[in-house]
Amino acid sequence: MKYKLYHGTSPYLSLRAVHTYIDGIAKKSPSAVLTLLEADTLKPKDIVDSISSPSLFSSKRIIFLKRVYKNKEKSILIEKILELLGNGNSEDVLIIWEDQKIKSNTKYYKFFKERRALEEIEDLNKRTFLTWLRQELELNELKIDPVAVKEFAERTNYDPERCASEIKKFKLNHESKIIRKEDIEELIADTLERDIWDLTDAINEGNKVESMQILEKLNQQFVDVNYIISMLARNLRLITLTKSLNEDGTDYRKISSILKIPPFTTPSLVKSSKKYTEERISRLYSKLSNLDYQIKTGKIDGNLGLTLICPYL
Repeated sequence: MKYKLYHGTSPYLSLRAVHTYIDGIAKKSPSAVLTLLEADTLKPKDIVDSISSPSLFSSKRIIFLKRVYKNKEKSILIEKILELLGNGNSEDVLIIWEDQKIKSNTKYYKFFKERRALEEIEDLNKRTFLTWLRQELELNELKIDPVAVKEFAERTNYDPERCASEIKKFKLNHESKIIRKEDIEELIADTLERDIWDLTDAINEGNKVESMQILEKLNQQFVDVNYIISMLARNLRLITLTKSLNEDGTDYRKISSILKIPPFTTPSLVKSSKKYTEERISRLYSKLSNLDYQIKTGKIDGNLGLTLICPYL
């Protein structure tokens, strides 16, 4: 039996890689039957029985096993799977996909690594994302104005899944096949990063209604709560430093240089910082820290917690 384990910090990209691999096998073996097993919801015995039982309709199966690591009895299941793979000699192909990164010191990881049957796919950084975006556009027979590449990336928040979705829209709706900056501004919704800045601006201005509306929009986009909290903490840090520098008589240009922020954002930060007392800053830090701790320890749902404290930020 052939086998391969896909994992990594980018579930979307690793899942895409799985489907590409399956498509390749299917082209070489058109009669092969695809069997999908949701390992996180099935009992280990049922999974092992399904893998080890030969197909009645085909001499070859492609068995796609998802999320073994989320099975309640994963230790037993992994042990059984590795035992089966060590002894199996069928024509089947077993593909395992995990929606997370598996630790390299586990028996599970080492088994596939030692047999060169491990595909680890990491998140893209901003530099590698731009390369990936160009390749993705080329695969879809789309061209892009070089000055518009970064705009495309920013408006999709450097998110491969969101980016791929927007590329499909362009392919369906863009007759010229050349994407320009004005096309991106027209067809792609506001970037996540801009939504975050709008949220922090609303909070800085004390506009509770707008801040709640933007937060709801972010929730509907399934934005990671931890990311929102980190951005709010960053905003509070900038407010604190701006307040201190401004009170010391530091000019706007130097504030921008010290904080490494665009010069055009400094005046609004200075204006907002004047609304923050040391007591308020301390209280907000405390609220964000407590919320972060409660989320990570499972004491409160992240979206609920952020919604509850947002009016008081």
